Amino acid sequence: MKSDLDQIIEYLESEKQSLELSIKRNLAEYDYLYAHYQQEGLWRLNNHLDTLKYFKDPLFNKKQDIERWIRWMSRLENNDLESLYKDDIAEKKQELEKLNKDQVYKYFNDSQVIDEALFDLYEGRISRFRLCLSKEDGFYLDFEMSNDFLKISYRPDPMFDSYEYIRDIDDDDDDEVHLHPLEKLGFSWDTDGKQLIFRYDMRGFKEALPVKVLLSRIAYEKFNFGLGHHDLTSSVDIFYK
Repeated sequence: MKSDLDQIIEYLESEKQSLELSIKRNLAEYDYLYAHYQQEGLWRLNNHLDTLKYFKDPLFNKKQDIERWIRWMSRLENNDLESLYKDDIAEKKQELEKLNKDQVYKYFNDSQVIDEALFDLYEGRISRFRLCLSKEDGFYLDFEMSNDFLKISYRPDPMFDSYEYIRDIDDDDDDEVHLHPLEKLGFSWDTDGKQLIFRYDMRGFKEALPVKVLLSRIAYEKFNFGLGHHDLTSSVDIFYK
């Protein structure tokens, strides 16, 4: 049975094929403006796909880089150059084969840890817990109870002591308000605590799925900014009373 992630990737792959065919059709009909708009949509779709594939396989980007290098080197028409890089090409192919055989660490490898931490927090067995999404980027989410609400907080780098500094600011359009990615998911800026906070009503709490869906969306937003993020080793730290 296919996982939800595999089904989403499969669906987006089919959308990608449809877009590519439509772009070719519009170019053949000299409809360059519409083809341009569709090309922008294809770029965004590819970005989403790469992020999801990255979650499925943290080695995805590295494999893609090697495959692109092999394809590029294999197109060399100069026999002398091809001979010069023959050993390098063979070495890269072996590296790619090894990466494809190796068992990879799954980013969301054990969601049960989140379930247990949430129930422990709700039932008062722990005081709080911290979820690390990226140690390299210092991206942590803190979880604690505040009366009947679960408070999820994200504190940006201490140097950013003003909310305006962590907004997604576009200098070309100063009049337009750009929301922080977490704000789009329901977080709000706490001026006193200098952090973004999300509150979830825990009254009658019976299952963690809604919170885990939110965490999946946060992780997706966090790593949907390109291919520069290589630290995807999640961890949970528990703080007891």
